[in-house]
Amino acid sequence: MRRHKLIAALLMVAGSASAASADDPRFDFLEFAESFAVRQGGTIALMQGIETGSREVSQPTDFSPTSDRLTSLRGDDAGGGQSLDLSNLNEVLKPELSSSSASTLNTPAQVEAVAEITGRVDTGIATTAPLEVIPASTFSLASQPDVAETIAEASTAPTVKTQQRSPIAMDPRVRGYRGGQVYTMMDGAFLTPVRSDLDAILTKVDQSLIGSSQVISGPYGLRYGSGFSFINVDSLPTPRYENGGENHLRLGTQIRPNGGQTYNTATLMGGGDKGGYYVNLGYRKGSDYQAGNGLAIPSSYDALNLFSAYGRDLGEHTRMETKFSLLDQGQTEYAAQFFDVDSLNHYGITHSFIHHNEQTGFGWRVDGWISNTEFNGDTDLSGKRRDDFAVLQRVESALLVAAGGLTPNARFNGDVEGDLTTAGFRAGMTSDPGNGYTWGAGTDLRYVQQEIDEYYDISEFNLGTTTFQTGLPTAEIVDPGLYAEGTADLQPFWTIALGGRIAFASTNADGDDLRTPSNFKDVGGNINRDLDTSDTLLSAYVTNDVELTDHCSTRVGVGYAERLPDLTDRYSDGLFLAVVQSGFSRVIGNPELDKERNTQFDVRFDVEYENIRGRASFFHSWIADYNTYAANSILDPSGARLLQAVNTDQATLYGFESYLEADLTEGLQSFASLAYLEGTDEEIDQPLPGIFPLEGRVGLRLSDTQPDNRWGLEWGWRIVDEQDRLAFLRAVGAGLDPIQMESFTPSFVTSYLRGYVRPNDRVSITAGAQNLFDRTYYEHLNLRLPEADGFEETVVLSPGITPYLGVEIDY
Repeated sequence: MRRHKLIAALLMVAGSASAASADDPRFDFLEFAESFAVRQGGTIALMQGIETGSREVSQPTDFSPTSDRLTSLRGDDAGGGQSLDLSNLNEVLKPELSSSSASTLNTPAQVEAVAEITGRVDTGIATTAPLEVIPASTFSLASQPDVAETIAEASTAPTVKTQQRSPIAMDPRVRGYRGGQVYTMMDGAFLTPVRSDLDAILTKVDQSLIGSSQVISGPYGLRYGSGFSFINVDSLPTPRYENGGENHLRLGTQIRPNGGQTYNTATLMGGGDKGGYYVNLGYRKGSDYQAGNGLAIPSSYDALNLFSAYGRDLGEHTRMETKFSLLDQGQTEYAAQFFDVDSLNHYGITHSFIHHNEQTGFGWRVDGWISNTEFNGDTDLSGKRRDDFAVLQRVESALLVAAGGLTPNARFNGDVEGDLTTAGFRAGMTSDPGNGYTWGAGTDLRYVQQEIDEYYDISEFNLGTTTFQTGLPTAEIVDPGLYAEGTADLQPFWTIALGGRIAFASTNADGDDLRTPSNFKDVGGNINRDLDTSDTLLSAYVTNDVELTDHCSTRVGVGYAERLPDLTDRYSDGLFLAVVQSGFSRVIGNPELDKERNTQFDVRFDVEYENIRGRASFFHSWIADYNTYAANSILDPSGARLLQAVNTDQATLYGFESYLEADLTEGLQSFASLAYLEGTDEEIDQPLPGIFPLEGRVGLRLSDTQPDNRWGLEWGWRIVDEQDRLAFLRAVGAGLDPIQMESFTPSFVTSYLRGYVRPNDRVSITAGAQNLFDRTYYEHLNLRLPEADGFEETVVLSPGITPYLGVEIDY
């Protein structure tokens, strides 16, 4: 069948013109797909090349040697069915130094291979120009305790950057899109933080069981929801054992001396021929890390993760998966912010029914989920008032000035708590009969309820007011939608994909939760703003995938999407949110804030030769009614900048990414990348906040060329330019000049070394060092408090040299 031929094409091995032997290295996901196809009764031939005009069977050469790690995952039963013969799930999780071509979805056939791991049923995804995938082997090799940072560090996702809130709370940015503009999912469930500056959506994901993560760097993921870019994380499916019941144990530990950080995991897995399970327990703990100059940055954390899954085959082509996640996070420090977290508790449940018939090409999937996150925090931890890292002293100094200097030893105290509930479902179907045309359609519903309360005690300052309260009243989103998309092979060298979506979304807030008076309620208790808003959200895209020559292809796409403003931007009632670089800001929402409307153009070129592979991509986005802020020219009495949520008529984002890798000799590869982004508020003709500067990477990758792939080593350099395009916000009040909200960030160069050794099939050892030469530097989005009122600048410096060592043992 056509699909089996596509999967067969993926099993080509680089650098040989003869037929491949059974011992040749192959790409992990592809072997998994081959196993599944064999079980469907198809015949898979290992091929070095296929003479055809169709780009669908043109697999880019994968230099990276990969062990035959999924041999034990294949079953001998040719009767077909949906049963996944995973004899040892740990095989999928072995670390690997993957090259870019091994992890980029370049053909529809590769999409099919990934779908066999993730169980997704999507269409149109193959020709989505900005799509990248980060495989399980990358997460197994990573040293970062946060999933978002791992994605950002992967060479296959140059469009992703992060803002560090804490070592386990990284805020992902995709091509300058941030917050709700990035639609994030795991196993079909929508993810969002309970509070954007004290919670991170991917902190709740234990990367030890991630099957893959896909990044769509534009408005092309309408099958998931209404967004400007998308991150989709899929955990591994539950295992099956054709030879009867089995149980296995996997233990792992990782140590990072800088900050005394440890990460320990234990995974129990097992099952039979029709069902399987796994239960993973992880514990992360760390203290303050040291920057290159020896300064200790407040960054302690303590978190316990539980992730479990149970799956069952319901028929020949249908299965179900139920997954449960739990996070118990203890005291966590957030440097240069008002609050730290005392405790954060999260649980989430997803349930999926998956049907996929390889013979007919028809499939459907239904996902349902519910999750809840609660947290509380305060200003009491010692890291908030250190002499060498002054934070709350600035607030107390500002309040002391307002009080006339009469209470020099007065202290400012604050408490915060919040609650978030999300629930919903998505259901979709696809058809790929093998005639060059595919289609898909579905529906989904997203529900979000959020509430935040802040309490402040300033009684010691004799200001006439002893306490005050701010917050986000109980607010909710109801967002149902419908989508349809399809692909067509118009010519052997040309494939087109197009899709459309319509959603009927509404937001509202509970007026009874508002304090009196407030920004939305007058002194008489009357609500003075319309808190109920309804929006129709439209999305559409068209992409073209064209094979120009045997070695060169291009993708051109245009996407359009509309999205709702975040609840915090619509209903914040003076929240102390760290949404600008200074970290000290209070946000007043705008219930009448308009939806954002984004049009993005993408073009990408891929070049593929026997020993050289490269790609270059360019994008330009025009965002109408961009959600931003207007700033008060006078600081709040607490020393914070008061921000009001507003729309700007138009903002633009544009930039490029490029990647090149070359096989120097057998087992030795060089690589380099370059990425640039620029954003502008066209209404005031000033740079947008949160834009990363020009960044390049170069490195060498040395790998074991034997089929077992027992070791690998990578040495790389990260080169980041200075950022002198500093963001401005419009001023509140007519005739006032825009206000500068960012400060200059100097350039820096850091180096890293990482590698792995597998002495045998049951032991994996990873080791390396970040910031190898102990440089003192900080990222442009790292929070910083400016020099003022006798205080020196307080900057959240990045970690100094950070060696690490990890060991995993399978039983």
